[in-house]
Amino acid sequence: MDAQKINSLREKLRILERESGGVFEGEADCCGVTTAQCHTLIEIGNRGEISLVDLAGALGLDASTLSRTIQGLVIIGLVDRRTGDKDRRFVSIRLTEQGRKTLDEIETRNNAFYDKVVDLLPENRRDAILEAVGEFVDAVTRMNDETGCCRKGRRP
Repeated sequence: MDAQKINSLREKLRILERESGGVFEGEADCCGVTTAQCHTLIEIGNRGEISLVDLAGALGLDASTLSRTIQGLVIIGLVDRRTGDKDRRFVSIRLTEQGRKTLDEIETRNNAFYDKVVDLLPENRRDAILEAVGEFVDAVTRMNDETGCCRKGRRP
């Protein structure tokens, strides 16, 4: 692909990151959590119950960094953290009832925002655009998996 098209793609991705990141932060702030806490809640909610090590891998963080985020969520009553009975190093995390309510609110607000965004796309191209975005993200993930780029702390 020619350099001009690649540069244009990179510029559009930077704009997308800025625009969607700001919305995500705004929605998270409305629900009383930081962006890092929001991402953590979503990942825990998607998995039900997860170990600290697996959660750190999924989020691309080291366990010590994630521990601070989890501690904040425990303090405000959104997650429950349990150490293993046989191995005190094993830590399991799950949402509390209040954590589930907060996650539901975050999901509802973000789904409503992106529903409005999709409505702005040409109706006859919506499905193709959404499919292409998914394929693009999958390709970036495969590239990172193959090269080891951008995977610090992540487990495939």
